[in-house]
Amino acid sequence: MKNISLFCSLFFGMVAFFVSSNFVLAQNTEELPKAYITNELYVMLDGDAPQDAKVFEADILELHLATIEQANRFFGFFNDPSVQFETNIITQKVIVTLIPDAEKQNWITQDWANYLKDKVATQRQHFGTYIDFTKK
Repeated sequence: MKNISLFCSLFFGMVAFFVSSNFVLAQNTEELPKAYITNELYVMLDGDAPQDAKVFEADILELHLATIEQANRFFGFFNDPSVQFETNIITQKVIVTLIPDAEKQNWITQDWANYLKDKVATQRQHFGTYIDFTKK
């Protein structure tokens, strides 16, 4: 009788875990506005995104980043207090989070797009035209 009670407790615990996991995963499948990384390594934000959007998702498959370390080195050049990149090497996606400070509080998507473009231009001025962002 004790074994049956233990089995039932484990069974219902597992069912509760899977139901709650599916609920959480279903909430996280909301589609984010898109960002794009061009051949010139500019991060472009979808112009059709809501003007107050602060989180975007970009496909990084064409960057050929094989490891999380490579991805972290690559996006480490772009991270700063205003922009954060969270890479998922398995899905080959990166989440771009815009973090406004007092100066950037009223920025719309186009302002952020210009800011991101200027970041790459500034890196190129410091390091030359070609930068291997996967090697620091």
